[in-house]
Amino acid sequence: MNLAYLHGEPQATGSIRNNNADFYVEEVMHFELDGQGEHLWLWIEKDGQNTQFIAKQLAKVFGIAARLVSTSGMKDRHAVTRQWFCLPWPIKKDIPEIELPGAKVLEMKRHGKKLKIGTHKINKFNIAVKLTDFAQQELVERLEKIKALGVANYFGEQRFGKYGDNVEQAVKMFSGELTVRDKKLKGLFISAARSELFNQILNYRIEKDLFKPLDGDAFVLKGSHSFFVEAQVQAETIERFNQGDVLLSGAMFGAGEAIVQGQVAEIEQSVLQQYPEIVQGLTVEGLKQDRRALQLPVDEFSWQFESKQQDSYLTLSFVLPAGCFATSVLREILNYTDASKNHAHTAE
Repeated sequence: MNLAYLHGEPQATGSIRNNNADFYVEEVMHFELDGQGEHLWLWIEKDGQNTQFIAKQLAKVFGIAARLVSTSGMKDRHAVTRQWFCLPWPIKKDIPEIELPGAKVLEMKRHGKKLKIGTHKINKFNIAVKLTDFAQQELVERLEKIKALGVANYFGEQRFGKYGDNVEQAVKMFSGELTVRDKKLKGLFISAARSELFNQILNYRIEKDLFKPLDGDAFVLKGSHSFFVEAQVQAETIERFNQGDVLLSGAMFGAGEAIVQGQVAEIEQSVLQQYPEIVQGLTVEGLKQDRRALQLPVDEFSWQFESKQQDSYLTLSFVLPAGCFATSVLREILNYTDASKNHAHTAE
């Protein structure tokens, strides 16, 4: 993706996902399961499998429809990940022996409620990057900036499909050139189109040196989805922005009047008018206006330089809110290639 960098283009180069274990992701729930009820939750570690594949395998094991297996979010295929799966299962009915290709059940527990999309709030990441060309001091200085200021909160390449053509497919769908009957696939195309508009608004503000509080901005409270608009930005808000308590936001486009005002409304409109097919298509679909933080704080951020068999590695550990992308952090650190595109490492 040819998008502007918040901290300038990185100089270091390297590769990610040389092995699945080099990219570890773990869901973190904000509550404990109550141990009762008709919903069976399974804490599963998968290696080289995507979330949908494991859900289908669980459905086969339990003899139920795949649509009855729920998750909070989708996890990377070319990685080792831990996440919850949930399915309805009577309390008195025996639980079958579970064998899953490329995955294992670490824990099973009952709960009174079904697991729904977006239930978990954060993801933990541990990522090993194989470095090929880097100056350690320059890289450390960049890492310190990211720890203090975060990165640009772009939607990552995963949002745009395996071949990166989901936005193009969405435009064809909006125009009637493409008919999509599968509701899930249609949702993916719509989501990609909306994400593209957000990414372009964020890109514009960085490119034009407008990544700062402006009159009419809608500010997101860190750690929440709440926001407030200031027609004239206040000194106190600027200070809160500098401290990281409030974040700039960008449009998640939908029908209706813009949430932002003044200069910011003009900025967003100038970007949106470059994509009339997407704007019209999303309006027809009835999506409502929303906001997403332009800035992505990288919490619990730490790093370590290591040598493994004469290769240099940078090991990163951090926490991100659900719905945010580790690749958006990585792209600010170095110019990387994704080795998983050449080596599948899957059992599927």
